[in-house]
Amino acid sequence: MQNRVLKIVKLSLFLLLFSASAYAQTDNPLLVRADSLFGQKRYIQSLELYRKLFDDHRYTPAMLLRMAYVEEGLNNVSQSAYYLNLYYLATQDQDVLKKLEELASKNRLEGYATDESDRLLSFYLTHRDLITYILLGLAVLALAIAVTQRFVVKNKPVGEFVAICILSVLLILHLSQPAMWEKAIISKNNTYIMNGPSAGASVLAVVRDGHRVEVLGKKDIWTRVRLGDSEGYIRTSSLLPVKL
Repeated sequence: MQNRVLKIVKLSLFLLLFSASAYAQTDNPLLVRADSLFGQKRYIQSLELYRKLFDDHRYTPAMLLRMAYVEEGLNNVSQSAYYLNLYYLATQDQDVLKKLEELASKNRLEGYATDESDRLLSFYLTHRDLITYILLGLAVLALAIAVTQRFVVKNKPVGEFVAICILSVLLILHLSQPAMWEKAIISKNNTYIMNGPSAGASVLAVVRDGHRVEVLGKKDIWTRVRLGDSEGYIRTSSLLPVKL
């Protein structure tokens, strides 16, 4: 019985992983056209098509990397940093972290220092939905086994009950995590960081675009952020959320 359950769990995990990775759209005619233009070094035209694909949520990691390259060439620092961040979320490519640090150093941007905890956290956030499906699937599977044990085999499903409780707690904790840890890129130059969620609040700082901030919470049209050792509020419309 245990071997059978183990096989089912392995199969379920495989199917989840396979479906999660099936978002590549190499057969998209618009993407093929954009890639062709990029290959011909017609970067502006390719970027226009890439943006259309991106707005429709039809992107590939390679496309994000090319968009970052073109935006950097156009000196659009915030956009380049934004697409590089998204590329990292999609691929976990460690090399792109070095590129981001170089971009930050060159343009004197804050918020790009990374350590192992940042990498682990990024991995967790990237696979957050997949983790949800896995926990939910395992909980449902444990419940099905418990029902079978109780009403078919006529045994007390003590172990299954404990497993259901543990999985339920993990699922609740996982789903109840706020959008903390989320990061965002400041997209507008001369952005005001206020000491409160109001246009009448005091100005803490005026910063350029491209800085990466930690998102601490949101209130109306304002987002509470941390930049370096300081906390304040920025208009949400001035931020590009780093999430796929």
